Amino acid sequence: MDADTIYAVIDLETTGTDVKAGDRIIQIGCALIQHHKVIQTYSQLVNPDSRIPVAIQRLTGIHPQDLVSAPYFDEIAPALEQMLADTVIVAHNVNFDYPFLNAEFERVGLRTLDNDALDTVQLAQILLPNSVSYRLSDLTHLLNIKHSNPHQADSDAVSTAKLLIELSRRFRQLPGPTQQELARLGKGLLRETGKYLQYLARDAQPLSGHYLQKRGVVIANPAPERQSRAARAGRGLQEYPLKEAAKRKMIKRADHLRFRYAQARMMDRLFSNATDEQVPLVIEAGTGLGKSLGYLIPYSFVATPDNKVVVATSTTVLQSQLMNETIPLVELLVGHPVDAVTLKSPRHYIDLNRFATTLHDDEIKGISLILQMQILVWLTTTKTGDLDELHTASTQSAFFIRIQHTGNFGTEYSNPFYKVDFYRNALRRVDAAAIVVTNHAYLAAHYTDDAFSGQPFLVVDEAQHFAENAANAFTVRLNLKKLHYSLNQFERIIGGPDARGLAAIYADNQIMSYQLRSLQLATDKALGLVDGIQTRLFHHYFAHQQRPHNGFMELNLSHEDIQAIIDRFTPVAKDVTGLGNQILTIAETLLTDYTQNENHFLTGDIKTFQHLEDVAAGLAEQLRPMAALTEHQPLLTDQQVAVPSLTLRHPDDLTSLNVNWRVFDARDHIQSLLQRFTAPVFTGGTLTVRKDAQFLTGQLGYSSLPESQVMTLRSPFKYKQQARIMIAADAPHINELNAKQYADYLTNAIEQLADNEHQTLVLFNSLTVIGNVFARLNRRPIADRKEILAQGVTGSAARIARRFAVSRNSVLLGAASFFEGVDYPDKQLETVILTRLPFDMPNDPVIKARYDNIKASGADPFVQDAVPRATLRLRQSFGRLIRRESDRGVFIVLDDRLTRTNYGRGMQKSLPSVTTDLLPLSAMPDALERWLTPDEAEQAAAKRLLDEHKASTGRRPRRSAKDKAKTNGTATRKGTGESTPKKRRPRRRKQKPASKE
Repeated sequence: MDADTIYAVIDLETTGTDVKAGDRIIQIGCALIQHHKVIQTYSQLVNPDSRIPVAIQRLTGIHPQDLVSAPYFDEIAPALEQMLADTVIVAHNVNFDYPFLNAEFERVGLRTLDNDALDTVQLAQILLPNSVSYRLSDLTHLLNIKHSNPHQADSDAVSTAKLLIELSRRFRQLPGPTQQELARLGKGLLRETGKYLQYLARDAQPLSGHYLQKRGVVIANPAPERQSRAARAGRGLQEYPLKEAAKRKMIKRADHLRFRYAQARMMDRLFSNATDEQVPLVIEAGTGLGKSLGYLIPYSFVATPDNKVVVATSTTVLQSQLMNETIPLVELLVGHPVDAVTLKSPRHYIDLNRFATTLHDDEIKGISLILQMQILVWLTTTKTGDLDELHTASTQSAFFIRIQHTGNFGTEYSNPFYKVDFYRNALRRVDAAAIVVTNHAYLAAHYTDDAFSGQPFLVVDEAQHFAENAANAFTVRLNLKKLHYSLNQFERIIGGPDARGLAAIYADNQIMSYQLRSLQLATDKALGLVDGIQTRLFHHYFAHQQRPHNGFMELNLSHEDIQAIIDRFTPVAKDVTGLGNQILTIAETLLTDYTQNENHFLTGDIKTFQHLEDVAAGLAEQLRPMAALTEHQPLLTDQQVAVPSLTLRHPDDLTSLNVNWRVFDARDHIQSLLQRFTAPVFTGGTLTVRKDAQFLTGQLGYSSLPESQVMTLRSPFKYKQQARIMIAADAPHINELNAKQYADYLTNAIEQLADNEHQTLVLFNSLTVIGNVFARLNRRPIADRKEILAQGVTGSAARIARRFAVSRNSVLLGAASFFEGVDYPDKQLETVILTRLPFDMPNDPVIKARYDNIKASGADPFVQDAVPRATLRLRQSFGRLIRRESDRGVFIVLDDRLTRTNYGRGMQKSLPSVTTDLLPLSAMPDALERWLTPDEAEQAAAKRLLDEHKASTGRRPRRSAKDKAKTNGTATRKGTGESTPKKRRPRRRKQKPASKE
């Protein structure tokens, strides 16, 4: 490759993927690039002389009649071969297009091409590390490349050519050392893709002052403290806007926001509470109200580094959304900087030292190599080091785990990246921050840390999940298997005189050899103690039981069992902890010696020390649960709080035995946490059951909260004009079906309801059922027309959620994590199908223990716990549907219990008051289509309603006679379907629509 090389960017549309099975080319597109410009294009339809599958016709828009007069491949092959001679072949997934083209050349009797070739998929993965998707259509959208006809070869070829030009430009803009490192690593890429990187890196420039370089890793210089845009303009608000006019003026600073009375009430309540009453509050803020702004704006006037506000969200995704989207918007509105910092568990951050070590590992290949090169590019721009920015699907890969931070950033002597360590600097920034944004799990696990000292204010967002997330964080897992593994690894690292382990490395160093002997002795003793614990527990509890040949076993323990285990093994746990700390001290000494004297070691030794660091981090993590045993934590013996159990990963593997205490009642622990904060606020879109917050407050450990401390703010959406509910009148009684029959029913129902032009989310209670339904749908015609995404089958929840967001023709089969926290506005989601009422599985040990506790108190667990939880999840699942004022959608329930049972009818009343139809399944597709694609008159009426809503003066719409109907002394609140005692209220100003985030 040189400056005059011509790159032939090709794209093929074919009848299938296998030439030998008779698949043929139906269209060829080619764009020739020279000197970073498209110099020629070529497009040709090809008669395949064979059937074109319907799915291919739909995908490409190419139909048999289009190809009747097109030439056969053997007619165009000679000219095509001549055009491609002496070029470098380029394709988006080159290992499909290039071999397919060569197979066609061979079929018609021509010689195959042996040109160099490169792949734009791999180039895009490396050079666009923050991209959510690497499909051609998604990349062209991301880079603003015009791509008018996706899946047509001519358009795809030109778009791929423009993509290559843009990717090449981005590579040349990287720091010189990064270019050179990518070129060195590129030898492991497809075909000659690495050779192309070497060509681009030939003119790499020395490092500029914008970057820092250590151990071959280039990172962006830490950015100076930022100022908000409004602050730089000098137009900040000095005081909280108490008056309505001031709030309206503030909201107008963002063109896409509108003033909402309900949001203003939320702001005022939080500001007055923070500056005066300082009592716990529960605020349910309906979807679309702008909840995040509702609490961040008032607290931005209250928070200081000495008077912090801690915001805890339910997931790290929402945490990132607050930091990257909402905080900058707040700064624009209030006109002054908001000193906010995000704080996650260490594993979310990259450990630069551990990553640098991987650059010397020649055994890294395939996906791990792509990820390694991605990270080199990402480090030149990231300010946080948060690995979540990568949107990678490889979070569970060995390489990814290898580079995650462990929380131990060492010292300046043991870690060359100490001063720029991302996790360390995140902790340091907390001191100077006014607002700390974290997540439920991190807060529960670290609430005693210095980061949360000083009685800061607390906002718990998505508070309906806080009790459960906190319980998981308080759970104690004594993972003896991992502890056993870590100790075994130390023995391997030390090795013998014939292996290049630590013993061989320090063979001539008497001081370090003595340290290694101490390390070996401590490891042997600790390993013997752990073996003893596992052996005795196994023989006492599992040896005499009938065990399956393979598979997981779990045995719940009685109070007497767990007390005996604690009494017997606490002294042993103290010995293991002492030996473990001794081992970690020696490991730190060895790592410090290597860091300070790296030039004195062989290149291959770096792998040994990297392994030592990894194993030490694993040991430190496994020693922490031992402290609970040695400190006699009350949780371990209180069966009203936790379920103790023994687990065996494999029935004949003693080393796979673990001890767990799964917390199911976290009320006391949560109250201990809340005592460290001032005026905790619990907010979310679905906190109440029939307008009552008692279920939530009870989970949080409050006996009750006065009505004055509970606030319910309605959604501003016009649900009657935007949504419709359909319930399957002929749904089978679920308990009367076996697993196969149930999966068959759901498959038929989903195919009828989702085989259309609308994106559909299908919610399940079980990953097993998802797998069964996916397998069936994948064999149906719908699979040729729709992309079917299935949690746990086609990817993780996070991965398929991102894929669904950029798709236009998908069905997503999801479980618990999709009941809320996902936001798909407008055409991204138009139908939600709830397969089953979202009750917990009563045979789960934790749920059973919770129910037993409720029974012991004389209450009914179904009424007191099961129904309220399921009701909240039902509301949350409906909440996925309408996310914007312009949205329109259908919510379908395939469970007749919603209308057949008293509790189901009660749950139904918790949904917004919209048109609800009880229909046979066969009638639903037409009804769904009529609602989602209304005629012109209906569209005009809907638009008129929306325009009226936008121009509203704030006067509440006049209630219809139906709304005013009295039933048993109650009045139904419009938009909620819930009834409250009818009483005379004082005259007050009527609510107006408030602003939306």
